[in-house]
Amino acid sequence: MAFSVAELPEILLHFQRQYPKVTYKIQQNESAYLCQLVRDREVELAFIRLPLGLDEFSVLHLYAEPFYLITSKKQKRFGDEVSLADVHNHPLLLPSTQGLGVHYLILEAFSRLHLRPNLVGECSDIALLMDLVSSGFSASIVPETLLKRYKGYAIHAHKITGEPLMAAPVGIIWLKNHLLSKTAQNFIEFMQKERNDAMTMPIDT
Repeated sequence: MAFSVAELPEILLHFQRQYPKVTYKIQQNESAYLCQLVRDREVELAFIRLPLGLDEFSVLHLYAEPFYLITSKKQKRFGDEVSLADVHNHPLLLPSTQGLGVHYLILEAFSRLHLRPNLVGECSDIALLMDLVSSGFSASIVPETLLKRYKGYAIHAHKITGEPLMAAPVGIIWLKNHLLSKTAQNFIEFMQKERNDAMTMPIDT
């Protein structure tokens, strides 16, 4: 099993309570690499960010994850929400590896607005990226998951809004026409129920 969601510890805790004898093989990497692990049957299931070419996979869509501009607290804060047009001239250090996952989604969003971002580089080490942003070296654009996972940094976080919508769908994939283990089948059913429960949860107004 592979993951790219901040809520995974809570998800696995609830699943463990139902199936206490299950053991886990957990890996974290770019979505394209995780697809390859599933394709090679190194893992049965993967949480990935979409869109990707998924013709050979079955997909359970879970939610769309928003993106945030992060800047150092040493610098003047933007508003709570910003658009890509507001920030394209700001020096940006992007997470991930060029052409894959988050990096591609960010550049593609700028491209749709015919904007050329002021890129100072890219960094696959997220802890180092957060340190660099905190120091004032640059700003960055990151999915909400990273803000939840990497807390305690001296940064401002500004939700990116406007068109095009800056959000990455997240889902679980597994190979089509491949017999899954009973544990994997149980986990998919568990996540389907979690998703349906979240969609039908009443909102307090």
